[in-house]
Amino acid sequence: MIFEFLNPENIDGYIAYLKKAMSEEPELMTTDFVDESGIRERLKDPFYQHTKSILAIEDNLVVGRIEYHFYGCMQNGYRMAYVDWVFVLRDYRHRGIAQQLFKELERDCAENNIFQYYLIRATNENADSFYQQFQDAKLSCEPFLRKFLIES
Repeated sequence: MIFEFLNPENIDGYIAYLKKAMSEEPELMTTDFVDESGIRERLKDPFYQHTKSILAIEDNLVVGRIEYHFYGCMQNGYRMAYVDWVFVLRDYRHRGIAQQLFKELERDCAENNIFQYYLIRATNENADSFYQQFQDAKLSCEPFLRKFLIES
């Protein structure tokens, strides 16, 4: 298993992974289709240069990924990461891939002096079991506000 940041050389494998994930578990995806041309354009778009994806690759196939971005608070200098997405293909689950993706994220956070990361987690039985294994982390149910500015 190797772990690489998403880049122009592995984008075809990433897109194939997204298509497989979409075909296997469309109810878990946050979109209705894989926008290949949009993904290729976003990889070059300066707006998305702070969004990172680490891919888990086995036998030249992308089988999982974690996507996140760094940001900070100007007032106190606090540096954070928000995990946008973590997903491992069904046939590759329960092999430690998601755990390793989080280790790769934590390595990148350490290199960038990030104080904490967080995510809005799924609350199903499998997700709860997975996240309860994290050391030095706490699970919570916190209220949040979401306001859509543009209809998607």
